[in-house]
Amino acid sequence: MKLLYTKINPASKNIADELRKISDLELTEFFKDVLDVPTNFKEEILVLSTHRTKTGEPILTVHVSGNWDSADFGGEKRTLNIAYGSLLKKLLIGLDKGNKKYNLGWKVCVECDHHGPTCKVPILFIEIGSSEKQWNNKTAGKIVAQAIKSALENKKEFETVFAIGEGHYAKNFTKFLLESDYAIGHILPKYKIKELDEDTFKQAIEKNVEKITKVIIDKECNRWQKDKIKELCKKFNLILEEV
Repeated sequence: MKLLYTKINPASKNIADELRKISDLELTEFFKDVLDVPTNFKEEILVLSTHRTKTGEPILTVHVSGNWDSADFGGEKRTLNIAYGSLLKKLLIGLDKGNKKYNLGWKVCVECDHHGPTCKVPILFIEIGSSEKQWNNKTAGKIVAQAIKSALENKKEFETVFAIGEGHYAKNFTKFLLESDYAIGHILPKYKIKELDEDTFKQAIEKNVEKITKVIIDKECNRWQKDKIKELCKKFNLILEEV
């Protein structure tokens, strides 16, 4: 596992500094911002990063990078990366645990696949958001560092599913990950279902560390969205379940 950080990005540096205090895990520095991370590695990549929003909401997040349609923020259009669902789940559990342990009181959630880069190995982003005040928060940095250390020490693997529905911040899928025995690889938000085609659906099934046999869809999706996913699942011989 390559742990990538950059001093240019305050949250990235914060997490790296805290990780050095509790672990001898090797950190690889790069010298550009996080959306321009190097991708020429043969190992899985975990990028330590900021999360940015206009609202400045305090949040700890983890997500797979990749583009369901256009590539407005790096990477290749309509191209997903290899998801590592079991690791994403363990990182999220660690963020949730630390948030409660230190009474931080921030939002903790998994996000849908978004932004670049595109690479040939599994890649995840773990982030502190959403403004300079939070990026430099040492408690947040400590929580993320501990989540990384714990996740990488835990060798347990989980049955992994492809999740469809919700918005950019997947509240229900976060709950699903924290309370079930399943992991989630790729997450397609509800507002991207219209653009989904057979190729990107196939990528979401095949580009995973774990084998995917089940798709879950948020119950709030409408009839035509559910019917579209149902037909794709039949084509690929997959189980479909509403959550």
